[in-house]
Amino acid sequence: MKKSISLFISLTKNWLRSKSGVFFSILFPVMLLIIFSAVFGGGETAEYTIHIENEDFEENGIPTELSEAFIKALDDTGTLNVNEVDNLTEHREEEEGFGSYRGLRIKEGFQERAENKSMSIRVGVMHETMLLMENESDMEEEEREEFERGKESLEEWSQFLGKEHLFDLNRSEYADYLNEGEIHEEMRSAFEEKNFSISDDAEMKYEENGSWTIEDEEKKFIIQEDEEENKLHIFREKESAKIVVYTSPGDQGGQVVQGTVRGVVDSFDSRMIGVEDTTIEVGEETTEDEELQPADYYLPGILTAFIMTNGIIAVTTTTTEYKRNGVLKRLSAAPIQKKDWILANVGQQTLLAFILTGVMILLSRILFDVQAVPGIYSLGLIFLGAVAFCSVGMVLGGFIKDVEAASGIGNAIAFPMMFLSGAFVPIEQFPGYLRTVARALPLYYFHQGLQELMILENLSGAIIPYIVLGSLTVVFLIAAIKVTDWKDM
Repeated sequence: MKKSISLFISLTKNWLRSKSGVFFSILFPVMLLIIFSAVFGGGETAEYTIHIENEDFEENGIPTELSEAFIKALDDTGTLNVNEVDNLTEHREEEEGFGSYRGLRIKEGFQERAENKSMSIRVGVMHETMLLMENESDMEEEEREEFERGKESLEEWSQFLGKEHLFDLNRSEYADYLNEGEIHEEMRSAFEEKNFSISDDAEMKYEENGSWTIEDEEKKFIIQEDEEENKLHIFREKESAKIVVYTSPGDQGGQVVQGTVRGVVDSFDSRMIGVEDTTIEVGEETTEDEELQPADYYLPGILTAFIMTNGIIAVTTTTTEYKRNGVLKRLSAAPIQKKDWILANVGQQTLLAFILTGVMILLSRILFDVQAVPGIYSLGLIFLGAVAFCSVGMVLGGFIKDVEAASGIGNAIAFPMMFLSGAFVPIEQFPGYLRTVARALPLYYFHQGLQELMILENLSGAIIPYIVLGSLTVVFLIAAIKVTDWKDM
């Protein structure tokens, strides 16, 4: 028992002397707990900026009341940070920042179409309710007569509600062409003469209310026979109000934005018509036409994170290991200067970064059909990132003498930066104060710049990352030369 206690005390002392052991056993798990708790449980709702262009105006140039109410409802969600712009296309091109761009366009006629559609649906519900009452209710003769008069009035009123009259055709001339299925060429020509095209996949169908419909995926025409006037009245269903949501490819917060917009639309539907049918149609488009795989969007984050860790952790640990083994002391007697040693390390890390990039691109293309390939500007940014983070490692290695301490400090710097920079988790999901911290980290600019170049092919979006990483490279290379002391080896 005494030997076991003595061995336990000895092992504990050895473990406490190992700074690396303390870090990975206690400090690292605690650090992860703090980071993830702060990121995912910070008590704040993540906000996603959405730029809105409103095309729905009154004749006097003032936005319609319903469109303004819709914008306010989006802003009141707490999830969306609304920014109204005059022109989405121009704003996206002029945007000096980088990262995901989210836009929403409220189409012209939003209020008018929503109100017409709402009234049409309400009357339809009323008509169906009256039919149900007629079948289920036990009414007196006078009550039923009054009920029938009301039903006929409603049917007459609702016949043209929600429909836009386009033109008339002579019934005697065209009635023979009203047939189920394929549309007769004479009927198609009659529509084309009035400048209304009918697609090849459209079909004609007889409806229970006595009308005919011509419908395809995009539009619907209604043909109402009028025997008294010997006419075929041609109508078109009035369109639902329309908005279009634009998101960037690979935007991890895009689905949240789209879901929030749909939630507001559903709320508007409920308040306007009280049923599940929709008055507002949401279109979803990406701002890029290039079809990329999900792996394309993860690649910049993984590349930048591991280039950073190789530069900070590996270089710091290796430098202090050379100190302890006396390698640097022997190098001081060789005919080389400090800057030669530092530049050799920088060159080795840069080569490693390019090899890592090549291997990951190759494997990603083979396994996931990745299309994003770094061009000359992407390679330039990778070079700057490798040099900048290697220089940071050289500076840390110049200060630290103990290998275990170097490993702990390198991990303490690299891992929080990896998780807080947005390389793996969008910073918009962070609490407000952590977003500020993220934008102060060099890895944030490295990742965003590489994403702009490899995914969005937007050179202007990489200007700030180039400036930040270039400045860090100069500052830390000079600092590494200053703090590396051959005599202290």
